[in-house]
Amino acid sequence: MQAPRIIPADLTRGSFFDLLQDEDRSLSNIQVSEEDVSQQRIEHPMLDHVSFEKVRFTASRFERLDLTDSIFTNCDFSNGQFEKASWLRVEFKDCKLVGIDLNEAALNNVTFDHCQLDLAMLCDMRFKTVTFTNCRLNGTSFMNNRLASVKFNECDLDQVAFNDTALKNIDLSTCKFERLELDAAAARGMIVNSSQAAYLAAALIGIKVKP
Repeated sequence: MQAPRIIPADLTRGSFFDLLQDEDRSLSNIQVSEEDVSQQRIEHPMLDHVSFEKVRFTASRFERLDLTDSIFTNCDFSNGQFEKASWLRVEFKDCKLVGIDLNEAALNNVTFDHCQLDLAMLCDMRFKTVTFTNCRLNGTSFMNNRLASVKFNECDLDQVAFNDTALKNIDLSTCKFERLELDAAAARGMIVNSSQAAYLAAALIGIKVKP
């Protein structure tokens, strides 16, 4: 896992809306805090070497959002639409991403730490070296994805839909869920604990496991 190549203390304080003054819709080397960027519509914004804290992006639509070497702390992306995004070396800490739409995005070296991603749309995506730690993804759609070095550490995955996503070598043993949506082909090679294995045996092939 490669961390963002950024030192927040070296950044200049600024505003997200400085991006609107740039012809290329680009923003770099700034720190933004406690700003409301809700319900904005911007095509292909590009942010690199930025740090955002307590910024609200709720219900905004940024198609093809490029993020590089960026950190987001206590930010709210709820119901945002960010299809076809491209994120490289990005960290999300204590962020709210409920109902976010990231369909067809590509994530490389991205971490989600103590984030809420309930009901998120994470489909038709490419994940490379992505980690979810202590995150909640209840009801999230995680379908038709390509996964490489993806980790779920102590996450709540109840009712996540993993259809058409190969989970070989994906370790869910520290996570909790009552029900998952997946097929036997997708589950082949997935790593689970003994109680999860009993549930999956019953759900996928009808085997009943005695306690």
